[in-house]
Amino acid sequence: MSRKENWSVSELIITKGIRAGRLLKLAKVLKFFVCTPATIVANRYFASAAMHNGAYTVANGGLPGDGLAHSVTCAATAVDVADTMGKLTIVGTDIDGKVISEDIVPAAGSTVEGNLAFKSVTSITGSGWVQGGTGPDNIVIGFGEKVGLPDYIAAAADILMVGFDTAIVNAPTVAVDASVLAKNAVTTPTGNGTKKLRVLYQV
Repeated sequence: MSRKENWSVSELIITKGIRAGRLLKLAKVLKFFVCTPATIVANRYFASAAMHNGAYTVANGGLPGDGLAHSVTCAATAVDVADTMGKLTIVGTDIDGKVISEDIVPAAGSTVEGNLAFKSVTSITGSGWVQGGTGPDNIVIGFGEKVGLPDYIAAAADILMVGFDTAIVNAPTVAVDASVLAKNAVTTPTGNGTKKLRVLYQV
C-alpha cells in the first residue's frame, strides 16, 4: 500500500545546486511518496482471448491488486495474418478517484503500454478492429511498471530523488504534468511486492 508524508519547507535549506558552490532555499512544498509496487501482471484485466469490437469483460474487479495506480499494457499475438488493430478505449479512475480514459492501439507481436496511471479499470472497449486472416488475433490486457504519483508536478526537475529497493535510481524514468494527475508517474525497475519505491519531489 502507499503512503505520503508532507513537510512545510519555508525554512528548509537544501544543497540543491551544490555543484555551483551555493545553497538554495526551497520555495515549494517538499513531499515524500513511498509505496510497494506489485509484480506486473500482463493479464490482470483481461486474459488471452480473441480480439473483437465492443466490450471486453474486465477481470479482477479492474484493480491491479497493490492499491496503486499503474499504466495499462496491451499485448497482441497474430494468429496468421496480422489484423487491423483499431484501438482499445480504457476507462477507469486515477489515484484520486477521478474518471479518466485512454486510447491504446495494440501492435501485433509486441506489448504496448499506455501513458496514464489507472488505480482502477472500469471498462475496456475495442473499436476499428478488422480481421486480417482466418482467425482473430489474441489480446492480453494488464498493468505495467509506471506507478502514479499523488500530486500534480510542474516539471521533471521537481522530482528530486527516486529510490528503489536499497539503491538510488541514477536516471529515473518519470512523467510529469501540471494539469493531468494521471500523467504523473515513475517507472519502477522491477516491482515484486516487497521492494519499496521512494520518490522525493516538490510541488
